[in-house]
Amino acid sequence: MISDNLFNYNKQNNRNILSLSDVLHSLERCVRDEFPNSFWLKAEVSKINLYQYSGHAYPELVEKKDNQITAQTKAIIWKSDFERINAKLMGIVHEPLKDGISIVCFARLTFHPLYGLSLIISDIDPSMTLGQLEKERLECIQRLKTENVFSLNSTKRLVLLPQRLAIISVSTSKGYSDFMQTIGQQKDKYAFFTHLFPSLLQGDNAAIQMIEALNVIRGVKDYFDCVLIIRGGGGDIGLSCYNDYELCKQIATFELPVLTGVGHSTNETVAEMVSYRNFITPTALAEFILNRFETFDQSLKDAQQSIVKYSYLRLKEEYKSLSYSKNMLLLNVKGLLKDNRTELENNEKYLKAINPLNLLNKGYSITLCDNSIIKSIKQLEKGKQIETILADGRFVSIIE
Repeated sequence: MISDNLFNYNKQNNRNILSLSDVLHSLERCVRDEFPNSFWLKAEVSKINLYQYSGHAYPELVEKKDNQITAQTKAIIWKSDFERINAKLMGIVHEPLKDGISIVCFARLTFHPLYGLSLIISDIDPSMTLGQLEKERLECIQRLKTENVFSLNSTKRLVLLPQRLAIISVSTSKGYSDFMQTIGQQKDKYAFFTHLFPSLLQGDNAAIQMIEALNVIRGVKDYFDCVLIIRGGGGDIGLSCYNDYELCKQIATFELPVLTGVGHSTNETVAEMVSYRNFITPTALAEFILNRFETFDQSLKDAQQSIVKYSYLRLKEEYKSLSYSKNMLLLNVKGLLKDNRTELENNEKYLKAINPLNLLNKGYSITLCDNSIIKSIKQLEKGKQIETILADGRFVSIIE
């Protein structure tokens, strides 16, 4: 409350005219009395405003409700405090103080007639920052599960040999460089078509830009086998954009399998959980793709060896079968020839036995008339010429 002794004024036209310095000094006393000690404050850092020359930071703090700013102020973090706070954050969340994170800070409020209101931050509770990120992560997971899209991308079919790769990353990212270098080691064996769709990979606008990249890819999805989101290493705060609901829903419902390699060793982000497959590093993602080619390549080699081996065994078996058939054929032919020879010999004996010459040798004769054998006397006519055949010759007679 403004003190009564503030009104050291001159009456002029029946008005009380206050001195500026008295008003500001009184305001200084009010702030000092209302906030005599430092206190914990929850806010979001919209812009860090670090001055490299001095080392001091002048962050802009905001409070939002339904994405609308309801309170805003500037703060001060002196160089020594900023260095200590950053070291603490790096030790726990593996990221420095930066734009776009919610913090719980230890601060004191001062007012100076010349410099105005100052909110001086001397410490930050890193656990509260991580707690807020975890809350947002769990809310995103629950929402996607309620909408029955959480596991949708994992049901997509990844082609056996993914060669056409749509990559969301930054050309200068070490993760992107590691990925390209890894698959490039096999360029003489396997052919890949890759196209980079540039996007920020962390920060306030990262989720928006990755969604935009996915929308561009959606328009040319028939030219690609899958989508890769590639990022280098970083801490949990740098990964907060991967818990963004809109981004995660886009990944979960995307028409192509989405594979992630966002480079971290802590809990999975929601974007990784809803993707077709996630990997701890871009290099691991590249090795997964190469392994599919190498496995297929090995399967072809194994098949080739199996075909050669089977063919050899089959030829060996067929050779044995042919050898057996040959031997059986020879045996059968020999047997058949033997049987036929025996039959021929028997036939020869029979023919010899019934040969008319044998009868002639025994004293019999054959009489022919007009080249026909005379079997009956009735065949003989007077004046006919007949021929008689004996064992050692023949003669002709006339019937009288």
